Amino acid sequence: MLPSQSPGWNGLQALRSHLSDRLARFIRRANSRGRPDKRPDRLQNNAAFFEADLRYILNTALVIAPLSPSDFDSMDQMAHDLLASLNAMVNHNLLASLQGLDEDEPDYMFHSFEGRASPPAYSQAVPVTYSIATLDDDYPNLSLLVDFLGKTAPERFNLVVGPPDSALFHLSDGPFGEAAIERAVRWRAFLERLVNEAHTPEDVYSSFIHQTQLPVEDSAQQTGDDVSEKRASILLNAIFSEFRRRDCGETHEIRLKVSDEWYTKPAHEPALDMFVSGCPDRSIWQEARIEHECEDKEIKESMCNILQRARERGKKLYLFVDGPGFFDISDRMQSSSEPSSGTMITESLTLSELFDQKAFRRMSPSDYLDGKTEKIYSTQEKALLALTLARCLMDFIDQDLDLASYTWKPESIYFPRSSDSHLTTYLLLRPKPFGHVPLELLKSIGPGNPVLLAFAKLLLEIDFGEKIQMDIQPESSANAQKWGQLCAFVDNAEKNGNSDYLRAVEGCLYLHMGMPRHQHQQTASAASKLLRKAIHEKVVRYLELIVHPQTSKRKRRDSTSELPLAKKTLIPYENPEETPPSPDRRDKFEIAILCALPREYNAVSLLIDEFYDEDGDCYGRAVGDKNVYTTGRIGKFHVVLVLLSNMGKVSATGAAASLRSSYPQLRIALVIGICGGVPRSEAVEELILGDVVISKTIVQYDLGRQYADGFMIRDTVEDRLGRPDRNISNLLALFETDRGRMKLEERTATFLEDIQNSTGGRKYLYPGPTRDILFQPSYQHRHHHPLSMQCTCAKHQEASNYVCEKSRELSCEVLGCETKYLVPRERLTAKSGLDPKAAQAPSIFVGRVGSGDKLMKFGLERDRIAEENGILAFEMEGTGVWDQLPSIVIKGVCDYADSHKNKLWQNFAAATAASAAKALLERYPKTDKSC
Repeated sequence: MLPSQSPGWNGLQALRSHLSDRLARFIRRANSRGRPDKRPDRLQNNAAFFEADLRYILNTALVIAPLSPSDFDSMDQMAHDLLASLNAMVNHNLLASLQGLDEDEPDYMFHSFEGRASPPAYSQAVPVTYSIATLDDDYPNLSLLVDFLGKTAPERFNLVVGPPDSALFHLSDGPFGEAAIERAVRWRAFLERLVNEAHTPEDVYSSFIHQTQLPVEDSAQQTGDDVSEKRASILLNAIFSEFRRRDCGETHEIRLKVSDEWYTKPAHEPALDMFVSGCPDRSIWQEARIEHECEDKEIKESMCNILQRARERGKKLYLFVDGPGFFDISDRMQSSSEPSSGTMITESLTLSELFDQKAFRRMSPSDYLDGKTEKIYSTQEKALLALTLARCLMDFIDQDLDLASYTWKPESIYFPRSSDSHLTTYLLLRPKPFGHVPLELLKSIGPGNPVLLAFAKLLLEIDFGEKIQMDIQPESSANAQKWGQLCAFVDNAEKNGNSDYLRAVEGCLYLHMGMPRHQHQQTASAASKLLRKAIHEKVVRYLELIVHPQTSKRKRRDSTSELPLAKKTLIPYENPEETPPSPDRRDKFEIAILCALPREYNAVSLLIDEFYDEDGDCYGRAVGDKNVYTTGRIGKFHVVLVLLSNMGKVSATGAAASLRSSYPQLRIALVIGICGGVPRSEAVEELILGDVVISKTIVQYDLGRQYADGFMIRDTVEDRLGRPDRNISNLLALFETDRGRMKLEERTATFLEDIQNSTGGRKYLYPGPTRDILFQPSYQHRHHHPLSMQCTCAKHQEASNYVCEKSRELSCEVLGCETKYLVPRERLTAKSGLDPKAAQAPSIFVGRVGSGDKLMKFGLERDRIAEENGILAFEMEGTGVWDQLPSIVIKGVCDYADSHKNKLWQNFAAATAASAAKALLERYPKTDKSC
């Protein structure tokens, strides 16, 4: 995905295009006779560094490159974070002067890039000026700032340093200022990464074309799940389609340079380096670099004409692929553009020739003494080559490509002699014959499938270093005997050979046995995705274990958890010999887990060691039970997981009652999820975001009597919820001891890292102490900026409880919530000096939890109820489960149950709660049962 599809990116570019030429010379601090006036304080230093980072951001030329979906989401969030900080930092004294300006004065600063025939040359690049409308709705202060600059004389300003009247922004001391500094540093690092990834002027220029000419809707079509798992195959299919569409009578071949970066650094739209055979002389190879979709209004030429022109000029060919054809940008490259090295491709060795040289066989003493081999490939190098090719198989096996078993032969794999490493690999690719009708993808996956059989044969040839004489036919049925012979050989070789490598070979031979039932009913897109995932799980993964043994040990066993092939998920139970077998009936389940939100369910699912229902529900449910269950194992316990239909105690009560009828032997129910925490600023230990609260008892804070002088919670013996089960009470008493709590927190931190490692993205990462914001309980979340005085809630500051509806959806930075009302916390200060792994470790609190159907979002009411009842946190489902089943509420703190709450911490809090639940189950005693 392109950064220009991101509203956050476009907002920063709008700011950049209007501020970059209005900046004064940067002078860090005043001098007198060449001497510094005095040592700057910490805030002045921070302002200087912030100014330097902002200037880099505002003066960096556009370098646009496609991003993977996860990088795109992270980039968009970083951009919005920085914009929000800058919006809150705008100098109000400057903006106040807007009142004296002519409202009808034309806005001469806004220009458009539309209408130009073509983008400027790289050496004379003119930056795009983005419309400030990008900022209007979400960042009104920035919009007013740019409007102010557009209506003033062209004087220059500092960003944050210098005299107050000449600085556009004000950097405050405290958490908001620190957050702004951190966000600028992160965005600068992101831009530097983009610049460093553009290795040549050609790459920068190509990226510029992408940004200016690719419409959002065209790129968006390529972001589906099916496309996201493909890499080179998308461009290869386009090339072969072009050759078919403009048939010249010759069969063009491609020698494709294979790159691990297609998969290890998953760019959504990678560039391909290759050599293309010419016409009419197919012995001439043209070097080319082909990149992803770009729209151009010029008439497209045929590929043959483009190849011939590049050959005549002796230049490397640069192409973009779009819907109608190919757009050649070679003529627009700088005069120093690389010459073609087409002759290099002829100076290469095939894998077959290396086999003949015994380069892949173990070196014997006589071979060495006789000098019969120049290079011997090690076991690790052979595994790396096999892994590279297996990733290509996973990418290329889709039926929409003109690739088949022809590719997977030693004669079709090339290694340039001039390469620094023999492992620089080229694949020879040909189009299928005209009129070829592909088989239905999954129906062709069976014993003797020509593609999979050829690849299994190739893997064995690489491992043993010699060619296997076996003629593979296009029809699977004709290969049945050969398939049986290879299966028998692998079975025998496993007794003495490389087990992981041979498992990858087995994965090719037996892939059809791991495919799900009813596979033939899949759509073409679903079949393609399913098959690629199966290849990754059964072939690629085992080769990764050899090439990257340390990192692979930390990966989940089911890296493609959707597949029925993988029932093990994150970390196996510590003692596999004592792992209980899957139960044969429902009354063998002892633990129930209930979650109210999908994000809570997702986090818990990542810590289930084994799922029992991969192939469908095999346990059923009682008559009248409407719950939908997920069954599995966590450690030594069989668990049943339920996602509630709604939040609140009514939904929880119904689900718990049905659980009890379908699973009559349940010993404990865990209610796992997120909650609003009580800050406890006067307590011995502060509670902060990400911490976990475990219920010792439940208080129904919305159950009571309304009197003329106020609401009174019902707190008589009859009104209270039942006491917890004795086993639960004893367990919780253990966690209230110093040693018990320390052990529980240590294991929770370990499981939290497991969740983060299992996903690989930013979903469950620790947001950081600077984003843990607590305001005084009486300070309301509403419009506070003087610029927002037209808002009703800003005009009624004296009516402390009045808040407009729009402000409920806006962030504190947009509303202008003032830092002077923040509550300092010592724990956050201490965390700021720790590394991220240590800082993210949650504390665990055991105590009373408030549960009710109203969502607490008022700081004063939160503190009143918490103080009167000794409550640590507020949630909404515990009450419904408590009287139905012996239960424990385990919730991660995602906000402070006040009006400033937002969703930033919810995923992390869900992960800490799930981690604490698994750590708790490790300590929960398993009772012996009589037969």
